[in-house]
Amino acid sequence: MRLQDVMEIRAVEVADVLRARDARVERQDRMRRETGLPLISFTMNIAGPVKRDAWIERAFLEGVARIEWALAKRDTDVKQRERTLAFTGCEQLWAVDAPAQELKARMCALEEADALGRLFDIDVIDADGRKLERALERRCLICGGPVRACARSRTHSARELSERAHEIIRDFFASKRDAGEDDGRKSMWRAVEIGSIAHSALLLEAFTTPKPGLVDRENCGAHRDMDLPMFCKSADALLFWFEDCARIGLAMRDAAPEQVFARLRKRGIEAEKAMYAATGGVNTHKGALFSLGILCCAAAMAGETATTPEVLECAAALAKPSLEDLTHLRPGEGRTGGERQYLQAGRTGVRGEAAAGFPSARKYGLPALRRALERGKADRSAEDRLNDAGLYALLALMAHLEDSNILRRRGAVALRSVQDAAAKLLARDFTHGDLRCMNDAFVRENLSPGGSADLLSVCYFLYFLETDDGENPADADNGGEYI
Repeated sequence: MRLQDVMEIRAVEVADVLRARDARVERQDRMRRETGLPLISFTMNIAGPVKRDAWIERAFLEGVARIEWALAKRDTDVKQRERTLAFTGCEQLWAVDAPAQELKARMCALEEADALGRLFDIDVIDADGRKLERALERRCLICGGPVRACARSRTHSARELSERAHEIIRDFFASKRDAGEDDGRKSMWRAVEIGSIAHSALLLEAFTTPKPGLVDRENCGAHRDMDLPMFCKSADALLFWFEDCARIGLAMRDAAPEQVFARLRKRGIEAEKAMYAATGGVNTHKGALFSLGILCCAAAMAGETATTPEVLECAAALAKPSLEDLTHLRPGEGRTGGERQYLQAGRTGVRGEAAAGFPSARKYGLPALRRALERGKADRSAEDRLNDAGLYALLALMAHLEDSNILRRRGAVALRSVQDAAAKLLARDFTHGDLRCMNDAFVRENLSPGGSADLLSVCYFLYFLETDDGENPADADNGGEYI
């Protein structure tokens, strides 16, 4: 099973398109007001009622990588980025410190670079809110004529245009996208790809349901200060930081781990601020931010052909400097929960887990996820099978991990109780009802296995990193009329 297999594919209606367009204009206006700079607005030019599927998103991320590379080549300063992935389509905004006319010329060149570029719709909006027009009209995907004339006369159906778009995308990826590209362009693509997997792993963890004591689609567990929409906002705020972690790994492949970690720590401090800004000061993903940030960097450093053990070995080397920091603490100096636990009981928490190559994920969570997916019932949807596999992985982690969140809330006795309860459920064919009963008990006892939840996102990341190849096993029927 691949990451794209669980993507929501829905047909859009006219009202959906109009709402998405209005929301995009609002985001553009907000970003212009905040930065006072020109914007690049990127969407995909896809006819028909299906605006997002596995192939379309893959092509969109390629477009993002091309735009990032075009900006990096001129050392262009990007002040803000914002990405939206919805059934109504894939969108990204950049606020860029550069002349709007110059940006428009560069973006038009990307649109005309090859057949795939003709699927890109890249607008440039100046600081006053005016959208710059193209000098030359775009050509039809099918006949090569003026696109406006074909659209007015309905020369080609939406089904034909959608099929042609998917043919272009499949042909592009079948021809090995990296052929003829230089290292900089490849790096942009790889960073975008890794960051997208990390972002999706956070969202998948949040949506896995029912999770005892944790925020999910049904309730907020033992948390009174956070909910599912907040987790989604937090994940979105961290997306570009994960991409930056991958870029750091690509740029510093030959550097010492201490040097790489110093760069990661600096960006991590900025990422924490972005998370807190998105959540109103609530710590939703601090542990996952640390773990996935290091893994994004390690995945980039290890290379596209690296195995999971090789990625984890690289991650362990990168994380060891963070563990060494604990040894220099003196009594009373602990600022974070993890530092205080180390001073009180010598527990190293998420730092120790990362510095050891994530043994809980490697030995328990990831194997449980794989086994559950392999034996999942074929008559169930891919989304349901992944959800339940995630629940198996979560219980496997809960049964073995010294969860720092439980220790901090309720102590060692409660931790052993949680571990025993999880092990008992794993020993039999548990149901969602069993997990809901466990959730009720956890809420009463104020128990939240947050450390296990963070490692579930690590398991999702590692699984999709090794299986996500961009192929879609069954093309969606994208027929329909113009909307």
